[in-house]
This record gives sequence, C-alpha cells and structure tokens, in this order.
Amino acid sequence: MSSVTYDAGTMTITVEGMDDVAKALGDLKSKTPAAAKVAINATARQARKLMVAQAKARYAVNAAGRRHLKDLTQRKKATNTSLSAELYIAKMRNDLGYFQHRPTESFTGLDVLQRAPAHVKARVLKSSSLRELTGDGSSLSKGFLVEFKSGHVGMVQRRIGSNSSHKTTERGRPRWTTKDGRVEKLVTMGSPSAAGMHSTVWPYVEPDVVEYLQERLMEQTERIIERAKARGR
Repeated sequence: MSSVTYDAGTMTITVEGMDDVAKALGDLKSKTPAAAKVAINATARQARKLMVAQAKARYAVNAAGRRHLKDLTQRKKATNTSLSAELYIAKMRNDLGYFQHRPTESFTGLDVLQRAPAHVKARVLKSSSLRELTGDGSSLSKGFLVEFKSGHVGMVQRRIGSNSSHKTTERGRPRWTTKDGRVEKLVTMGSPSAAGMHSTVWPYVEPDVVEYLQERLMEQTERIIERAKARGR
C-alpha cells in the first residue's frame, strides 16, 4: 500500500507506494515503478507546499522566519529502483528575532534612551497577542534586539549578575556595562525552530497529502492503461 510517514527524529517525510499500483495494472505491472515514481515525487512536492503554507498560517514569522520555513527541501527523489522520496530540513535554531516583534529595529547609544520603548513586544503564534518581553526581574533582563554582523536582528537578554569577557560588540563598539562596570553575558531568547514548526503542522496536512498521493497514483495508473490500449488498437 502507498503511504506517507513523518519521522520527527530525523526530520524527514517519506512517501512510498507500489503494491496498490501493481495490483491495478495487472498484466502491466512491470510499469509499476514508472507510475509510482512520478506520483511519489509529485506528492513530495505537494507535501512541501502544504507544510510551508500551514506553518506560515500558524506562526507569526517575519520575512527572515519565512525564509527558514522554505528551507524544507526534497532531499531524495523516487526512482524506478527506489520508490520513496524524502523531504528534509536542517534543525536550525531560531530566536524571537525571526518572529513578529515591535519595534523591528535595534537601538544603540543614545537611541536607547531617546527612542527605544520601555519593552520590546513579540509573539510566536498568530493566534496570540504581542506580549512585552519584561524578563523575570532576577536572573534575566528584559528582551531587546541586537543587530549581528550577518545583518540578522536577534532577540536577546542579559544574564543578570554574570560577567562576560566580550567587552565590545561584533561591530567593535563598547558594550553596555552595569553600574559596577561589568559586561553581562547575552542569552538568545529561544523559539521554535523551522524543523519544530514543520513537525507541529504535519498532522494538519497529512490527510491532504495522503489523498493527493492516492489521486496521483490513480492518475498515473490510468494513463499507462490508456496508452497500452491505444497501442493495441
């Protein structure tokens, strides 16, 4: 039987199908690999499309976050000798900078005092409202944005009471210090990775992917039978 499975451990979707095609083709069962290969690869492409769309609909990702979601690729295509296809995405770590946040720019120097709001707001799910990143008041500071040398604007917190040996930013500017002159360590504010988001939305798209596979298998089977009939006339 044809099937579509998702392995969260390896972050792969595997599409397989052959037995039902061979049965439908009967005397033409030698054509099974050719029919199944086309249907399976088409299904893998459709699965990717549906997963990316569902993740975008569920999560409040910004432009950078949307690019991460699109990194889901077809790593393995079905062939006549291997009737399975795989979709894969690397387990890339995300921070809240990849999700909707206000403001969208980082502040340094006097801008921190003159233009920066009291708290940055952010959200992960579209169904949630923006919340203030106030920190816990004891071990972690409020969240704030930092622009890295790569151009990525990331969301971080200071670990209150810590002492970092990095006294300057990646751009060579002096880092903020406490009243006693310490530079506190920065901690990235975590959020779901692109792999984690795709894993979450998979159950929502699985029924449509399975149905799509069955339709493509039937379509390819009927095409082969019709061609055989045309040659026999």
